[in-house]
Amino acid sequence: MSYKKYLILWVISFLNLAGAQTLTDQPGQVISKRIFLLGEIHDNPHGHKLRLETVMQFIEQGYRPLVAMEQFDRENQDGLDVALSTCHDVDCVLAKAATPGWEWSFYKPFVQLALDKKITLIAVNLSNVDVRNVMSNGFSVVFNPQAIDTYKLNQIPPALQSAQYKAIQEGHCNMLPNQAIGPMVRGQIARDVWMADIVNSSQNQMVILIAGNGHVRKDAGVFQWLSIEKKKLTQVHGYVESADRSYVNWFDKVHVVPKLEREDPCLVFSSKPQK
Repeated sequence: MSYKKYLILWVISFLNLAGAQTLTDQPGQVISKRIFLLGEIHDNPHGHKLRLETVMQFIEQGYRPLVAMEQFDRENQDGLDVALSTCHDVDCVLAKAATPGWEWSFYKPFVQLALDKKITLIAVNLSNVDVRNVMSNGFSVVFNPQAIDTYKLNQIPPALQSAQYKAIQEGHCNMLPNQAIGPMVRGQIARDVWMADIVNSSQNQMVILIAGNGHVRKDAGVFQWLSIEKKKLTQVHGYVESADRSYVNWFDKVHVVPKLEREDPCLVFSSKPQK
């Protein structure tokens, strides 16, 4: 585990010990969960709005969650911390710490919450460079031997690998060459394990993970890598555009939002020659 990750986990522990509000701090209120994995369809504004409302409800009730965001790469944590302590507006924070490629208009409200309510943001994603290294050279380029042993990354359950394989295959319109899918599965798992390790290291504070539906689904995503104790405290929300019977195994709560009209994503694959 890297020095920066130890620093992130130290910050989490410090906040817990310093009296950051936990679920037991609300008189007369009992909530059985304190870890929330909130998914998304990346380009659907309806899902983003609904999810933000859920987070706002927790904050209005007095909770101060740690918000772990897929949209910030782990190496940007230092820059994010500095930006949140020195910037006076969201655009300043994003200029110093944002990962390119995201539609940041969807995520600005979370950064605003960090500025206004002093909510802690955790940069929880592996960069594309890290993932490409994992795809080419294995988990050891990101995880130390202890983490590989803890998460049994040399003995990944076949059912989990199969679910990831199917998700990547279908997510690319069944047009990827077979030899490309295995390394991509490894990269996806690396991201899930890294996110899960941050959640596993939390103590009594509410933790909210903001990530794509693929990362939060219970059968193959972050949930699979949580400790037994953390799984008992976790609730998984999927934000989807249509009902599907598979979702009962993927999410604890399914939020169906209006479908976004978009160009057929498979066109980009069908226009390329397959090897």
